[in-house]
Amino acid sequence: MKTKHFFSAILVIAFLGSLTKTFALNEERNSLDATELSASIASAVQSDSVKADFDAFPNLHPMVVHFPIVLLLLAVVLQLIQLFTLNRTMDWVILLMVGSGFIGAYVAGTFVHPHTEGLTEMAKSVLEQHDKYADWTLWSSALAAVLKIVGLFWVKLKRGFEIAVFVVMAFSAYSVSEAGHYGSQLVYIEGVGPQGNYIETESEEGHQERDGHSH
Repeated sequence: MKTKHFFSAILVIAFLGSLTKTFALNEERNSLDATELSASIASAVQSDSVKADFDAFPNLHPMVVHFPIVLLLLAVVLQLIQLFTLNRTMDWVILLMVGSGFIGAYVAGTFVHPHTEGLTEMAKSVLEQHDKYADWTLWSSALAAVLKIVGLFWVKLKRGFEIAVFVVMAFSAYSVSEAGHYGSQLVYIEGVGPQGNYIETESEEGHQERDGHSH
């Protein structure tokens, strides 16, 4: 029991630390205007340092989005194992995985979601598919987390219920995989994102929000 609590605490602290750092970096980035952002990108390219500062990135979405992808895929694998083991400790680990995956997906899709401009028609279609699967990921992972809580406190270690949870998690894993596929297509085929291409700066987003328009 002590080992389980210790392991759970380590995972929660690590994730909250990463989340806090992301929020802090995003707030710091909001203070840059378009000129400062361009100068920061140019400075990162010309600098002798190989590793770019966070401020040099046009958007922090790619720095965050990989966490929910890994966590949700790992969660469904562990849930598959749980169908055969029905281990109480495993339930807690899976809850932490899928719960953290949901939080990561929410942060990636809300707080650091990039706003685009000047997209081609094909890029717009790809973005629509990406956003659709991202929404499905968000809702299905939230449902999976709720079901795991129900399984932990009310429906304890019943294989039929665990199978239902596995189906929901499998759908979440499928959705996040498809969202990742379309996201990669946007970057590597449509060219959205590299060096800030087709990405609005914080200043432009602020002007559009004041004018009553946002993407």
